[in-house]
Amino acid sequence: MARVPGLEKQQAPWHLRWFYGTMRKMFGKDLTPAKIQMRSPGIIWGSIAMEAALGRKRRVSLRHIQLAKVRTAARVGCPF
Repeated sequence: MARVPGLEKQQAPWHLRWFYGTMRKMFGKDLTPAKIQMRSPGIIWGSIAMEAALGRKRRVSLRHIQLAKVRTAARVGCPF
């Protein structure tokens, strides 16, 4: 269980509410790690930018990508 409760769509900042629809379209439900990340919009925008940059070219090894994701999740309080 996470230390911090996630934000629901109504509680999220207006500029991040589209992310809930995208997440539900991709996964069929709202994921808890993403709802927790909504508490810090900078982390969401950073992860979106990271995914976009890493999706274009594979200059960064998969090991570093996974490490960045784990470190981001650890900072927002997601247990593994």
